[in-house]
Amino acid sequence: MKIGILSFSADCATLLRQLLAGRDCASYAGVEGFAAAREDGVGLLVADLDGLEQQVAQTAAGLRALLAQPAQDGDAVPAVLLLAAPAQKALLQTLRAAGADDYLVKPIRRGELALRLELLLQAADPQAAHVVRSGGFVFDLDRLRVSSQEHPALDAALTRKEAELALLLLEHLGRPLSRAFIQERIWGAEPEVPTRTIDTHVSRVRTKLKLKPEHGYKLATVYGYGYQLERLGSSPA
Repeated sequence: MKIGILSFSADCATLLRQLLAGRDCASYAGVEGFAAAREDGVGLLVADLDGLEQQVAQTAAGLRALLAQPAQDGDAVPAVLLLAAPAQKALLQTLRAAGADDYLVKPIRRGELALRLELLLQAADPQAAHVVRSGGFVFDLDRLRVSSQEHPALDAALTRKEAELALLLLEHLGRPLSRAFIQERIWGAEPEVPTRTIDTHVSRVRTKLKLKPEHGYKLATVYGYGYQLERLGSSPA
């Protein structure tokens, strides 16, 4: 599967190529890059919005045309990851409405970007094997199971949302995450998710991954705000 990288920034393009090492990548720039990527039959486009703020209509039109084009296998349409600075909120909202799958806000954390790319690659190329390691856990995203490198007895089945939530918490160790942030990252454009739905998913992740002090983790409620996952030093034997 060919992956398109659309960016004016050489640093951003280099980072993406490092994270996608070993994959067939092609580089594009400007709004013309959407049409070029479509003609090349990319299966996934990673688009950096820097430099496109003044071309909202053209960028949205290019994205719509790309998403309307079947991928090389004639089945799935390309997924698009948008890297957006907060000042690009208007452009981001327009492109989300045009069908963009996911986005990250700059400054980009390398680990979170790698995770998002892995999830999008899985959706775009379901035949490939997809395993993600984070915080001592091994997530098999094809079989939707999680195991632990530190606790061999841990082997649990997950739903797709539970896997994404667990990985989100692990990528933000030590940081409090608001319910609004969790909702947007995991449920995206879905209608407002009830608080109890988020709480239920957090509870299941805590149980299935054994995120408790005796296993070296603490997944705590931040009153009136959200949740925070902490690693408590060395995990007990």
